[in-house]
Amino acid sequence: MSERAEWMTQNWTSGKLNALVKAIGEETATKILKSRWKVVEKDRTITLERILEPLFDKNGRRIPENLSANVCDANEDFRLNQLNLKDEVDYANRILRLHGCLSVDTKVTAQRLKGKTEHLLALIRNNSQIANVLNGVWLPVVLPQLITDDLGTILEQYLEGAGKSYIKTFSDRKFYNHRKNTLANNVSTTDGSRQDQLVERMKQGPVIGVYFSNPLQGFSIDASREQMSTLPREFILSGLDIAIAMVMYPDILARDWNTPGLDLAALSWQSSACSLCFGAYDALLDFGRTDNLADADDDCSGGLLFLG
Repeated sequence: MSERAEWMTQNWTSGKLNALVKAIGEETATKILKSRWKVVEKDRTITLERILEPLFDKNGRRIPENLSANVCDANEDFRLNQLNLKDEVDYANRILRLHGCLSVDTKVTAQRLKGKTEHLLALIRNNSQIANVLNGVWLPVVLPQLITDDLGTILEQYLEGAGKSYIKTFSDRKFYNHRKNTLANNVSTTDGSRQDQLVERMKQGPVIGVYFSNPLQGFSIDASREQMSTLPREFILSGLDIAIAMVMYPDILARDWNTPGLDLAALSWQSSACSLCFGAYDALLDFGRTDNLADADDDCSGGLLFLG
């Protein structure tokens, strides 16, 4: 501490403090005390700058602050491994898998997917509030243009493609869709998830985004939905995009028993009390209904889609 600063500290009286609060206003003083603002002096002008607290921790997990819904610590035994995507051929192989297993042609090239992914990652790196999310597993995804308004029918098609992709990767395993023939006209987006914004964009054409698979590990589905209110608008709570990611990356997302369960927290099935999830095991992958939406499981996670 400088001699001048020490002198000022020693000479602060309650009267001076009260005068300072009166001068800057109680609201400004409260902001400073809550450590969400800092005082900046430049060119003899004093201003307040908002301090942007990180929204994700050093492991890429969402920091669960001020949530009323249930959250527990993530079980580190359940984890995913980051895929090394470097060359266009790496992206091309994933696009070909998507097209082949879904019988679609998005017209998205490897060059376009790689370029868009790098752009989105740069946006994240340059934002100190969200940069830590990159410490978790991220995967580029291509969501095909929607050709029907019924999300259940679309999800059914995506699950069929996910099953084909999974068995293609693990020829000695099985995929079980426990909700088969029950999804049409029974799936909807949840309020506040922003999944409806994704749906609207998909109606216009293919959408490229970066999927973060387990930043919400240990969050109940209720908590996954609740935390969206404090995330930047570029993030969407994952739903349909998880099924697409499973088509493109079953080797990453359904590797074995020790991969986290994946909650489609942005979607409801049949009623607001039910949602859907993927569960991977050593010998199979299944898809079904989640447990109680209020339960926090240390081996399950909702996902986030970043669209920029």
